[in-house]
Amino acid sequence: MPDFFSFINSVLWGSVMIYLLFGAGCWFTFRTGFVQFRYIRQFGKSLKNSIHPQPGGLTSFQSLCTSLAARVGSGNLAGVALAITAGGPGAV
Repeated sequence: MPDFFSFINSVLWGSVMIYLLFGAGCWFTFRTGFVQFRYIRQFGKSLKNSIHPQPGGLTSFQSLCTSLAARVGSGNLAGVALAITAGGPGAV
């Protein structure tokens, strides 16, 4: 049974996963109509114009940083918890 899981692990985390991720990225790019390239100017303008916020509101840059901090922070917490669970205290 461990040999089976080792084989599945080597197949999934080998070149197959790279092709699947690349294919999914291309599919989403075509499906959304190249949205990441079409709106790059609007993204830059939004960040540039966020210097003068409305009173009592968040700027676009502040909300971007808050969103990124929430995603990265929770990923770090979950990653450390998973490492300790899987490998014990020496994993950290």
